[in-house]
Amino acid sequence: MQYVKFGSRRGEHGEIKLLDIFYKHNIVFAEVKAGAEKVKEKRFLKGTKIMIADGLTAVAVAEALTDSDSLDNLNIKFNKNEIDRVNISNWVIAAKVKIYKLKEEDYFPTTIGKFYHIKN
Repeated sequence: MQYVKFGSRRGEHGEIKLLDIFYKHNIVFAEVKAGAEKVKEKRFLKGTKIMIADGLTAVAVAEALTDSDSLDNLNIKFNKNEIDRVNISNWVIAAKVKIYKLKEEDYFPTTIGKFYHIKN
């Protein structure tokens, strides 16, 4: 079983918010340091369990419906507002997912970071 965590904020102080894009397009994505080769190394498979955080709070869980790939290969139709916030490139790891939003009372704390990958 594989588990990954995606943070939905970018920028030095979390000012770029992506959660609405995750929800609208049923995807998760994150820039991977060290480029496209690391995207291949960090690959995760269909069925992987995913935690989605907004800042320091887990707000949703998801299951990968596809194996991960680079965001540019998913061919998502982003609108202008979304494109201004998204880096569509081969060093952004992404997957199509089924998202389950948590009720506010079920939110739980998490750590800072846009992407973590745990293999069991």
